[in-house]
Amino acid sequence: MKLNLKTLIVAGGVVAAMALEGVFFLLLMPTSPKPAAGDAAATATDDGEEKSEAVVSELAEEPLGEQFNCTNNQQESIVHLRFKVVAVVKSGQQVAFRDSNTLHKTRVRQSIEKIARSASREDLDDPNLSTLKRLVREEVNKVLGKSFVLEAVIHDLSMIEQ
Repeated sequence: MKLNLKTLIVAGGVVAAMALEGVFFLLLMPTSPKPAAGDAAATATDDGEEKSEAVVSELAEEPLGEQFNCTNNQQESIVHLRFKVVAVVKSGQQVAFRDSNTLHKTRVRQSIEKIARSASREDLDDPNLSTLKRLVREEVNKVLGKSFVLEAVIHDLSMIEQ
């Protein structure tokens, strides 16, 4: 089978066009998207090393007892408080936290009620309850003997003033 010069030139042109198209495809193809903060994917640094980012899904919520009911004696009035508290812990520490919380549940409850009974009016009126949350986190970690609680969440708060 004898190929003439024109056929070889056309075939060479087609192969060159396909190779050029492949090079353009590789150069213009979008790179993989960078993971957003909170994604489980690891990101590569300039050194080629991988670092993992903090992931929200690595956190778990655990209740700190049932509903709390206590009275806060303010100078001008008496305030009845009813609320629930949830602890935010790392998922890997969830079982250890549950065990420790079960062992010390009465002391944990007592420390949370003490914080609520001694809270100032400004602390109770704070829409974020920042001071109360911080104090609950610190006291619970102190009672449990380890820094399990990353954040305390106070919800279903109702205050009845007399």
